Amino acid sequence: MKINIKLYQLFALALVVLLGACNDNDLGTEATFLHSFTVTGQVDGRAMPFRATINDDNTVTIKVSPYLDAESALESAVPSFFLSRGATVSPDPTIPQNFAQAGGVKYTITSQDGKTKQDYIVSWGISDQLPYGEGFSFAEIGTAKTFLGLGYPGVFEGWNYGVEDSKEYGDLIMYPAFCGDYIVLLSRAYVDANPASPHAIKVVDKVNLNPAGTLNLGSISVSDLKLISSDYKGNLVGLVVRGDETEVFSWTTPTSAPRSVGKIAINMASSTDGSANFQVAGDITGNAWITALAPRGASGNHYRVKVTNGQLASSYTIVSTGFASDDSSGFQMISPLNDSDQPAFVVGDGEGGAGTNNSIKGYINSWAGTTTNVMPGLWQNMLQTWWVGTGATTVRYGGRSPVVSALPINGKTYIAVTSGSGWWHAAAVLHTDFETLAHPNLNIAESINRNWSYGSYLDWYWSDDNNEAYLAVWFGRLGLYTFKMTCFE
Repeated sequence: MKINIKLYQLFALALVVLLGACNDNDLGTEATFLHSFTVTGQVDGRAMPFRATINDDNTVTIKVSPYLDAESALESAVPSFFLSRGATVSPDPTIPQNFAQAGGVKYTITSQDGKTKQDYIVSWGISDQLPYGEGFSFAEIGTAKTFLGLGYPGVFEGWNYGVEDSKEYGDLIMYPAFCGDYIVLLSRAYVDANPASPHAIKVVDKVNLNPAGTLNLGSISVSDLKLISSDYKGNLVGLVVRGDETEVFSWTTPTSAPRSVGKIAINMASSTDGSANFQVAGDITGNAWITALAPRGASGNHYRVKVTNGQLASSYTIVSTGFASDDSSGFQMISPLNDSDQPAFVVGDGEGGAGTNNSIKGYINSWAGTTTNVMPGLWQNMLQTWWVGTGATTVRYGGRSPVVSALPINGKTYIAVTSGSGWWHAAAVLHTDFETLAHPNLNIAESINRNWSYGSYLDWYWSDDNNEAYLAVWFGRLGLYTFKMTCFE
């Protein structure tokens, strides 16, 4: 009994202390605190949220990327407050404000009991760099030019339903690749027709796409340069095939002399129609993987070669996707997700009867080739309409779709993929779940008679110096589209 009395007395004492604490900590006074603040502005006609920091001096700073026009983005932005319970704010927070104006915007927060008020001045400042591992935050739409604007002859938006030679309609079997501040355009259609053609290889500025000189080939024959791509750092990489031997070259700038990375006794560009492809995962001057389509067949074979300390290995391995690469439009490609010792890889595959217009599929496979993730069906409903995602391959055999390419940006890997329908070209940049869009501006669809084209291609890289990534997409029968991805909060 004595124990029960003591316990009761203890609980009673605790209750008194608790009630006393609540009275001392007046919720009305606490409600003067502003706990978080964001605004929603407009960038390129789209709503965009901006976070803000609350400073010790009761000022609030909206963070805006240095690549955006803050005055335009914030001239009529809607704020969002998170206050302590019962507090009110003036002026009305539902009214849009010009947060870019000189002196900022003043808000007064009043406590629940009405006894305490606090003013906050809201203005803007340059946002912080995202921590390594968090990827990019904004995609800026860059310059786009038609193939006519890039200096190629032809008829823009010509329909050409046949499968005969159709360079005049922009079916250039184009391989765009970055080389530092430039984009190199290699047209297999023009090289195969006439290696001396001025349209075989072009160099353009990556920002304005204006002509920017020529590519220094050294002793390389144009007709032997079968494919180009860039590595993670923006170095240009080329596959030069002579007989059954492939020599890999790299360039740091278009005018620099090509550097031989090494030779290997296989033809890494064996297909001659347009389906030939390869990827470079890593730094070609250091450590990297090179993957390339092997001769097409039922197992979906690809070459995989290691680059160590800037030198190509003398041997290769075969990685099989488990999906036929000789069906449908005869297109398949893989891209390592990173440059680790045993990276998983993304697979882009056209599936269905040979030479027919069938489905686009995408997979994530382990290093050993086991499928671990599948691009979901009805993907187009989450992106643009008209079969942007798991759409249709081209009718033309060797048509390039779906092109897939993985790239780590600020320590986070993304996947770029091209797709489309008979009447639309499409491309998107996704997270590695293969279904979540990385940014609204990287959800691209352009109307054209894609069915009879050679499809599309893309290339991208990450600049450590600028903390930016750059993407170039070539849409057959249309032209070149560019984008820049920045990494600010």
